[in-house]
Amino acid sequence: MQALSNFFNAMGGQIQVIILLVINFIILFLVLKKFLFSRILEHLDNRKKEIEGTFDKIELDKKEISRLTDEYQAKLNQIEKESYQKIQAAIKEGLSAKTGIISEAHLQSDNIIRKAKDEIDQEKTKAIKELRNEIASLAIQAAEKVIDKELDEKTNTRLVASFLDELGQKPLGK
Repeated sequence: MQALSNFFNAMGGQIQVIILLVINFIILFLVLKKFLFSRILEHLDNRKKEIEGTFDKIELDKKEISRLTDEYQAKLNQIEKESYQKIQAAIKEGLSAKTGIISEAHLQSDNIIRKAKDEIDQEKTKAIKELRNEIASLAIQAAEKVIDKELDEKTNTRLVASFLDELGQKPLGK
């Protein structure tokens, strides 16, 4: 207490001023606390809530982004799988078409060969007929020169038929 009394003596007559300053400071502090500090604290609380809400929203957005990323990855995997299946189906279809085209080509070539053989046989038959007719004509001419007269039509026909029958029994070219 001695120290306090020494302090007041050293200050002399200004103790009243100090007491007034302390009272003014307390009143100012109470007024500021009532009007200013409550608003500042309220503003700080609101700002704290906004920041917390922003962090909560960021966390929710991170979770949503993670979910969407997983979903998109699953969709990409599904699309890749479907693409692979479609490519494989197209390859199988191409191989099937190739086999069909080759089979069709073989069938067409067989038909062309068969037609060519038929045409060759027809040409051969036609050539044989023409050759027979030519031989018959030459034989008649030779026979006419030998006999030195023209044969009547009935005899002519009979000789030609007989000659052709003989030719038909003998293979040509032998």
